[in-house]
Amino acid sequence: MSEAPPEFVAQHALALARLCQRAGAARWNVGAESLRDAAYRGACASGALDRGAADAFIDALHAEDLSLALACQAGESAPWDHFITTFRPALYASARAICGEEARARELADSIWAEMYGLEVRDGRRRSLLSYFHGRSSLMTWMRAVLAQRNVDYIRSQSRLAPLDDHLEQATDAADDHAGASVSERARYVAMLGKALDSALKSLAPRDRMRMAYYYRHDLSLKEIGRVMNEHESTVSRGLARTRDQLKSAIERTLHDGDKLSPEQIRLCYDWAAGDLRIDLSRALPDEK
Repeated sequence: MSEAPPEFVAQHALALARLCQRAGAARWNVGAESLRDAAYRGACASGALDRGAADAFIDALHAEDLSLALACQAGESAPWDHFITTFRPALYASARAICGEEARARELADSIWAEMYGLEVRDGRRRSLLSYFHGRSSLMTWMRAVLAQRNVDYIRSQSRLAPLDDHLEQATDAADDHAGASVSERARYVAMLGKALDSALKSLAPRDRMRMAYYYRHDLSLKEIGRVMNEHESTVSRGLARTRDQLKSAIERTLHDGDKLSPEQIRLCYDWAAGDLRIDLSRALPDEK
């Protein structure tokens, strides 16, 4: 039985059809209903339904990654093999960057793999960590964010569980300092990304910035933006895509050249800023009227 209510499917039929087309779901034998249900769950979780921004939410989903995640949750071997081959090297590299030591990094990454596969079975179904992936970011970005958070959780748990006798008190304090440092490092990366984003937005041409504001701040559809700006809907779509690429290049140039971050550290900036209110594009854009 479909999770998505009929009224949701009917009201957002065009956006859902575009999602299915972008997903290439036939490759993994993922049906349109599964994608519609996933889009509905994501829209509910993000509050897009309450804001009347479901179409924009659906159009922004990483459709191919969402399709792959759904196929892996279903337990199909071919998508899971593709998933491992494609993402495991990058996941191990991210774990090493986060943990700083090989053994702990491999342990952390392997635990995430097990959770994503779903070793626990309830009511005849595997419980997979991938069920929490809604496609709002890329699958790799989402996994890095999970790794970073799990590492902080691990450090804090070790701090709580360590015996507090005189002999081990110093080691426990060190663990607390490490956890605090991780939180502090995350805040530093988020701040750097926010500063780079603000600079990149200010460098945009006024018309490009206005188009982004209408789409991300005011949740206007492509057709509505086209009407306001006297542009064809396809022109609006291409303009938004071009501006997003321009912003990404400007942000990464600032982080690399100005803040001297490595490519892996830049990826951590994106991961740790995911969901942070200070890195909300809609709040950073001007309130165009």
